[in-house]
Amino acid sequence: MNNWFKWQSLLCYFLIVSLLAACSSNTGEQQSGGSGSNKRPANNNKGEEQAAEKTQLTFWNLDENVTESAGLSYVEEKFDVEIGFINASREAMKETLNLKIASGDIPDWWKEPSFTDYDKFLQQEVAAEIPQELIEEHMPKYMDWLKRFLGEDPFKYVRRDGKIYALPVIWDIGMDGLGLAFREDWLRNVGIDKTPETIEEMEIALTKFRHDDPDGNGKQDTYGITSQGSSIGGIFSSVFGAYDAYPNIFREKDGQIVRGEIEPGAKQALEVLHRWYQNELIDPEFVVNKAENVEDKMMTDKIGAIEYYWWAFLPGSAFLGGEQWYDKLKSKHPDFNFAITGGVKGPDGSYGLSQYNPAFASGVMFGKQLADDRDKMIKYMQVFEASQFDPETYEMLNFGVKGTHWKLSDQGTVEFIAPYTDEDERKKAGLVGYSMAGSFNDYEFQTSYTSDKELRQLAQQTREAMTRHIDILAPFNKPVYNEVQDKLEQYTLQTFIDFITGRKSLSEFDDFVADWKKNGGDKVLEEAQQVYEEYLK
Repeated sequence: MNNWFKWQSLLCYFLIVSLLAACSSNTGEQQSGGSGSNKRPANNNKGEEQAAEKTQLTFWNLDENVTESAGLSYVEEKFDVEIGFINASREAMKETLNLKIASGDIPDWWKEPSFTDYDKFLQQEVAAEIPQELIEEHMPKYMDWLKRFLGEDPFKYVRRDGKIYALPVIWDIGMDGLGLAFREDWLRNVGIDKTPETIEEMEIALTKFRHDDPDGNGKQDTYGITSQGSSIGGIFSSVFGAYDAYPNIFREKDGQIVRGEIEPGAKQALEVLHRWYQNELIDPEFVVNKAENVEDKMMTDKIGAIEYYWWAFLPGSAFLGGEQWYDKLKSKHPDFNFAITGGVKGPDGSYGLSQYNPAFASGVMFGKQLADDRDKMIKYMQVFEASQFDPETYEMLNFGVKGTHWKLSDQGTVEFIAPYTDEDERKKAGLVGYSMAGSFNDYEFQTSYTSDKELRQLAQQTREAMTRHIDILAPFNKPVYNEVQDKLEQYTLQTFIDFITGRKSLSEFDDFVADWKKNGGDKVLEEAQQVYEEYLK
């Protein structure tokens, strides 16, 4: 993900420690077992002999080095296990994993290798097959979550030769997270009484945002829209979507894999964007903008429309908690609001924005030794399931004992009880959001602890208005594409910027397509078609 879409920067401390304690690192593999484990004292209230018989489960201690808490004791008691830890930083996990495997000390499990690394582990024969029936039996809530976003076959990205070697991990709000929003107060100020629904209506609104003094300061110092010109997939995505062209992602049309940057619709979108740029509707600094520049321009009333995460357009208390863009602008302008949409329609009714494939990494893999220890594999599954889908277990691990450490506020959100209102006191008590596998974040479930109950329907309706145009091949290894990806992306990005700003004439679009194919794009499409037919058709 590029910096423009770094969702972590939007989240407050509460969210980080209670919801996403371990999902933000796409490359961090967790593992258990083997040397270096920091085992907690066994629960001896049943006697030393029984304690010794408990199944030993080991988890990674990533950031906070927590080995004692009410939540961990609760898990030990609930599942009749003894928990140990391996202390390591996120940055060191991948190296540690590889060293352990190289030495023959294969961990019990590790998490979220890239799909390329996933296939390497299978070639090394270090991972255990995970029977689908075990997952369905012992992780039913996890299965329901996967199917909501991946369909009836949630294992399609991790199945190899008919077998499953990972519990898939997804970032569920990635596939419908991006939306288009207009300053609703500005729309009213320039005489527009509805949210733009078509590309023509959007152009009218942007024109008025530039020329009709929407902020009322008597100066022509506002623009219609801006972007961050560092990613081809993130530049004015809604405009390309209006012409059914989604640059930089693989999509299927009539059984064929296509790339939006070379489709005829891309040329139509570029013609619109060039006209907007010529007419000063687009912020001229979009080419050099970084994420902080985009946010600053929105917060200082310079921009009237923006593509960003839909939850930033709502009160923070509606979804993730914390202060979002909405809250910052509302504090300055009491009559402020965002008019939020999933995109504007083009001539044939197409609309939407490019989204992320939710399968950002492969998943949780088990070491091959667990193929012969099914009971232990099941114990891990049960703990993974409970720690992130069972309310009581989730609450104990993330917030502690209800009535002692926390309570529900009148708004239905978690509210810590003194002295645990203090961050240091929470850390002492181990209340740091430890989530065991840390890979299965069901936001519909988790945000029920961070969102005001009166606003939850607003968040749900807003999310439902978004589109799900994703790169369907993102999870699969594509060696040819991997080799030329950076070159093609940079060539496309620079050429598109030149088309928008007028440094190149759009009469050269066909030449761009020919060069794109000549520079490896034709082989990329050939490979992509083969991957599609092998895994998805």
